[in-house]
Amino acid sequence: MNASESADVVVIGGGIIGCSVALHLARAMPTSRVIVLDRGSIAGATSSSCMGHLMVTPDSAAEFALSHRSVKLWGELNEQIGGFDYNPTGALYLADTAEDLALLPVLQKQFADCGDRAQVLDPKQLRAMEPGLAHDLPGALFYRGDGVVLPMTACSAMLRLGQRHNARLQARPGTTVTGFDYHGGKVTAVKTTNGTIATGNAVIACGVWTPAVAKLAGLPDLPIVPRAGNLAITAHHATPIRTQLLEVSYIRFAHGTAQADPRKTNADTGGHAVNMQPQSLGGCLIGSTRQFRGMDTTINRELLHRSLQRAIRYAPSLADLPIVRTWVGLRPYSIDKHPLIGPWPGTQGLWIASGHEGLGISLSMITGELLTQQMTGQQCSVDPTPYLPGRCA
Repeated sequence: MNASESADVVVIGGGIIGCSVALHLARAMPTSRVIVLDRGSIAGATSSSCMGHLMVTPDSAAEFALSHRSVKLWGELNEQIGGFDYNPTGALYLADTAEDLALLPVLQKQFADCGDRAQVLDPKQLRAMEPGLAHDLPGALFYRGDGVVLPMTACSAMLRLGQRHNARLQARPGTTVTGFDYHGGKVTAVKTTNGTIATGNAVIACGVWTPAVAKLAGLPDLPIVPRAGNLAITAHHATPIRTQLLEVSYIRFAHGTAQADPRKTNADTGGHAVNMQPQSLGGCLIGSTRQFRGMDTTINRELLHRSLQRAIRYAPSLADLPIVRTWVGLRPYSIDKHPLIGPWPGTQGLWIASGHEGLGISLSMITGELLTQQMTGQQCSVDPTPYLPGRCA
């Protein structure tokens, strides 16, 4: 190994997960050298092509603990530095049918079982909160704890705050990782197109590209696959909503087990469930579709059209608003529905932080905290066991 420089930790991936890892490492290790690498620009891939939903999920006690802690950390980040369009909108889970309406108290009980509160709204209460919605909607559930951020500027805020804690934190875009060096079962260096960095710790936080980078490190094929989502946004100052909106069936659609085989990229016709977010400049961001089709980022016009029609069902004035941009993002879907956060077994100094699917923005702050706590031997703020990468070894 002919290393041109050294670092205590090399974080591979400059998206929202990698930036959060860097921030938390900088806080916990204020004199250590931490380098963040990305083959493109910082926040230039998935983090620039997704929704910025901060979502508390009450599906289970473990998932609630993870997501609730992360959303709390997002609020603290806003207090500490701001500058990333943090908006604690809360979330409205909208019902459209009698079947949907019956789900509202079920979801309310899930929050209650986790020690939290959500309010079932009748049609009059719903119209008072969101007068721009269709007046024939039968009800909704309002949860105050959710919010919205702008992921690209959040990455910047994380790195700026990290550099306040540790002036040796560096971000290096335009640097592709080409391999790893080991000695005695330990990471000793990360090889890049711009030279070799001697290090005892490497964190792979590359989203849908994690399996490819992990192969360079000699790991088996990690069970993380891309899941495409079509998005659209209206012109500025043209949103009919103030609260983040999800149809209540979104819970089943987004967090349930995939109906299609994620590894068969030509077998999934895709699906959709509405998620709408008010943006800081007054636009309305509209999703959300899901489809397994490999790394293809072309627009699925049929799925997008169906998604927009569902959005218009809930907010009819959207039909008259200009759509100024449409695009596709790729979520890193973990086959067992749990992200990978922690050390790779049998290789000292190799760490994974990936596989969050559509909750990457929400869970980025707890991911950085949890990985740092494991790396530095601190007590973990939540139980890391369900997320340890060793289950994939």
